[in-house]
Amino acid sequence: MTETSSATKGGRPSLPTALQNELWARAAGRCEFRGCNQLVYLDSLTQQRSNISAISHIVAYSPAGPRGDPVRSVKLQKDITNLILTCRKHGKIIDDRDKVGEYPEELLREFKREHEDRIRMLTEITPDAQTHVLLVQAPIDGCDFTIDETRAFQALLPKYPAEETADIIDLCGTALPATAESFFPLMAQSLTEQLRALLRRRPGKPRIKTLSVFALAPVPLLVHLGRELGDIQQVDLYQKHRQGESWAWKEEESAEEYYQVIRPADPGGAGEVALILSISGKVSTRQVEAAVGDSPVWYEIRANGAGVDFLASRKRLEVFGYEFRKLLAELREAWGNTRRVHLIAAIPAPVAIEVGRSIKGFDPAFLVYEYEKSSRSYFPALTVNSRKES
Repeated sequence: MTETSSATKGGRPSLPTALQNELWARAAGRCEFRGCNQLVYLDSLTQQRSNISAISHIVAYSPAGPRGDPVRSVKLQKDITNLILTCRKHGKIIDDRDKVGEYPEELLREFKREHEDRIRMLTEITPDAQTHVLLVQAPIDGCDFTIDETRAFQALLPKYPAEETADIIDLCGTALPATAESFFPLMAQSLTEQLRALLRRRPGKPRIKTLSVFALAPVPLLVHLGRELGDIQQVDLYQKHRQGESWAWKEEESAEEYYQVIRPADPGGAGEVALILSISGKVSTRQVEAAVGDSPVWYEIRANGAGVDFLASRKRLEVFGYEFRKLLAELREAWGNTRRVHLIAAIPAPVAIEVGRSIKGFDPAFLVYEYEKSSRSYFPALTVNSRKES
């Protein structure tokens, strides 16, 4: 049953001020009704400060009340575990006699536990859990995308954003098709200029130590982005999952053999050097040879169970980075850094960025290919780490 947090009416038991204060603290002054989370000391429309809260009894203070019980009602009248802070609208809803069946005791206890656990976790976060947030969006297959900042912030937990809003690099809105020869060089130049401008314009702001990156863009631009992020101390990458539209990583897994590394039978061959990454799909021999010519010197990292949902956990990204850096060392050993490598990849965004971050100035140049859906083929799009860059 519900009462305003400042008064009691009609024989309702008076709640001690200390008990009310504790409940407000546990709820952080927000409605605990699942999905609401509104501040209960501020009107969202007028922005006027006012007590718009209600303190509801989960088990009614009276046996005849909503969710009342002959024994427990009296026993739990002033028990903090039996009180839930809500806005007045939701306080009225959960105690509406016509709706009590929709809000049983077990469900309201879930609401309370979820909300207060979240508040406790957030308020226990230390300053070193701060992270700056970067959203990067560019057209894919001619379609523009917008990354939802709220969903990105939710994926950070238990970290939290160092600033109120994310930085955004938006390359959408161009009329130039991706197949145009100038598309990827122009997009890469714009990405570089915007990123460097963001990193420069920080007077009075803390240096970026940790950057959380959420990106939707073609693979060549993501590899280029990773190369540009090389100087930042720590970069956390996030993957958009199709199920639920969430960016949060799934539960961590123990390290397994997620990938196969395939090396050429003749590493001294005379053909073009090709590095294939088959993670979110399988790149076929036909596609590679159509792109770079017959009999290339072929290296490949292939996911066991490659598919669009493969990259579910951060552990799989970490293991990929380890395998890719090992293979980079082999390429340097076999070919030095003067021979261009053709990079043909079916990979999710975080993997593409990790590829770019792993490439250093002393590595070879990589000609990164883009996939064209209409022809189901790859075409050369952008050179990353050209000698003039390094």
